[in-house]
Formats: sequence, structure tokens, C-alpha cells
Amino acid sequence: MANSTNQVMLLQLAAAQLSLSLEETEKPFNDLTGLFLEIVSHQREVGELLKQKPLPDLAKIQQLHLRTEEKVKSSIVDFQFYDRMSQRLHHILSNLQQAILVLSNADDFNDEDQWNGIFKSVEESYTMGEETELYQAIRSGEGFESAVKKLINKTQQQPVETSIELF
Repeated sequence: MANSTNQVMLLQLAAAQLSLSLEETEKPFNDLTGLFLEIVSHQREVGELLKQKPLPDLAKIQQLHLRTEEKVKSSIVDFQFYDRMSQRLHHILSNLQQAILVLSNADDFNDEDQWNGIFKSVEESYTMGEETELYQAIRSGEGFESAVKKLINKTQQQPVETSIELF
């Protein structure tokens, strides 16, 4: 594989990771904004109910408490987007740093084993299935835009998980 092809492939991997991160973070961020606004609204309602005389309606307060609790749980799940994005950005940085080392050393620049080592290291660094799928698609010659689009379509078809998964 020509060295310029290696460079392009590494840049495509980085671009695909960035593109996927941007795509995946938009909806959870918007959802979080909505959830926090609902939580604030619930807290205001609880405050108003507590001001009632002679006694506040405890059933309504309990109902608001349960709804707020659900919103907080949903918010925690949606915050996973930040953890995923942060992990991807760290991988991109590490991969680019490895490439910079090879590119800065004239002896390594043309060494196919060095490039294979970088790509092996890149693949081994991935802990999320989406990253591995992107890697395999790009290594097989698929362009990053196509690989990202295919992966976004796939993930949007999957049911939303309600469990918390930290990396």
C-alpha cells in the first residue's frame, strides 16, 4: 500500500470518528435540554403545591416526584453521548500522534511495517462496536462519508437503550 494511501486512510478514520461523534451527539444534547427544562418545570410545580393552604396535595407531589425521577434517569442515560464522544476524541488524538511520529521520521515514512503497526494499534484501541465498524469499512476502501452514513442509519434503527453504559 502506498504511503499516501496510508496517510489518507488514517485521515479518513479520524474524519469518520469526528463525523460520527457530531452526528451522535446532536439528538442526545437536544433531548437533555428538553429534559432539564421539564425537571425545572416539575420543581416549580412542586414548589407551588407546597405553598397550598391548608395542606398541599400530597398525591400530586408524589406524582411529580416520580415524573421528575424518570426525567433524571433519562438524563443520565443521555449523558452517555459525552462519554462516547470523549473516548472517540482521545482515540483520534492518539492515532494522529502515532501518524505524526511516522511522518516526521523519514526512515519510518516508507516502512510498511510501521504503518501496519499503526493500523493494528488503531484497531486495538477501539472499545466501541461503532469504531470497529468504521475502521473495517474504511480499511476495506469505503469512503468515510458512506461509512458514517451507513453506521448512523444502522444505529438510528436500533431501539434506544435505557441502561447506563460507561466506558
